[in-house]
Amino acid sequence: MYRISVIIPFYKGNVFLMELKHCLDKAAEKLGEKIEVIIVNDSPEIEVADDVFRSEMYDYILINNEHNVGIHKSRVIGLERANGLYILFLDQDDKINENFFVDMIAALVEDDSIAFVYANGVFEDENGTKKIILNSYGKVIAAGQYDTYLKVGNLLASPGQCLIRKSAIPDIWKQNIMTTNCADDYLLWILILKVYGAKYVNKLLYEHISTGKNVSSNKLIGYKSDLEVLTILEKNKILSDKERTAFRKRCVNKFKKENGEPYNKFDLFTSLYSEKTERLKMKLVGYILYIKGKRICEF
Repeated sequence: MYRISVIIPFYKGNVFLMELKHCLDKAAEKLGEKIEVIIVNDSPEIEVADDVFRSEMYDYILINNEHNVGIHKSRVIGLERANGLYILFLDQDDKINENFFVDMIAALVEDDSIAFVYANGVFEDENGTKKIILNSYGKVIAAGQYDTYLKVGNLLASPGQCLIRKSAIPDIWKQNIMTTNCADDYLLWILILKVYGAKYVNKLLYEHISTGKNVSSNKLIGYKSDLEVLTILEKNKILSDKERTAFRKRCVNKFKKENGEPYNKFDLFTSLYSEKTERLKMKLVGYILYIKGKRICEF
């Protein structure tokens, strides 16, 4: 039995493997115990250069999909093979700090009532400019609240920011595979936070790199993926009538506007107003906590 399983969907990503291996080696060494690393190759026409990836610090599994199935399905395929108590869904171009496993496990073990912990991190764009992902305590608190995800969207850059209790990952997320890459983690947080709590670790333990080609940077694909989230939530009756109505207005009209289709301007206005109000609350909470001496970790 491992405590941690790392699941990495792979898509033509050999160029990232050496740096990824370096990060995992250091983090596993700092933890002082073996972890499990599962690479799910979703580009079966490409051979994974896994000869550089093997390590004494972890046991390694390579899964080759028969054909391209997308990032959500690849994560679920890896999850089905995972033996760890805690799951890290890491993208092939992500980086984690050497203290990631030590600090995140400590926070999870401390509180059995929480489903996942999320650290702060750095977002680096294609120009090399870096900024902190959660830059105020208002955002930090909101990133662990169910309502925020319905009104504002996903405040976390990637599931690579999080260590998740495997037993808390819902069957609905595993059984309803999204076909549009982007928002499967958004769906995961909504489903988890409907039932469980989450906890913040105030350290820079993660780095998300944008190449300019990331799916998450394409607004239209993002809004289309949000529509899939809506469909799954409706099908499984996750939302209350009030939540469903508001979430539908937000997702449908944002997508239609971005896609150049006729949309309900009033419904979009009310959705954006609700989002802006929520963001204003974040700023206010962040300001109050700053006055009280709370500080976000720095570079």
